[in-house]
Amino acid sequence: MNRSSVLLIIGLPWVAAVAVMLMVTKVHAAGGRIEWGLLGSGCICFSIGCLARTSVGLHDLAQRAGRPDASDRQRPPR
Repeated sequence: MNRSSVLLIIGLPWVAAVAVMLMVTKVHAAGGRIEWGLLGSGCICFSIGCLARTSVGLHDLAQRAGRPDASDRQRPPR
């Protein structure tokens, strides 16, 4: 994976969360009613973005520590 694809994986959920939250505020301002389904979708996108960022951060820490990650380990023969 190159750097741009990692940034895309991390960035897309954050962009989606911001877009959904803007839609929620727009709908709320126009109709005076909150669409809870949209709010839930925004929260899900936000949590996926947090998970992706945490996963990449942990991977970077493991690389700096010099530990091979799971894909680099050789499996024992069967």
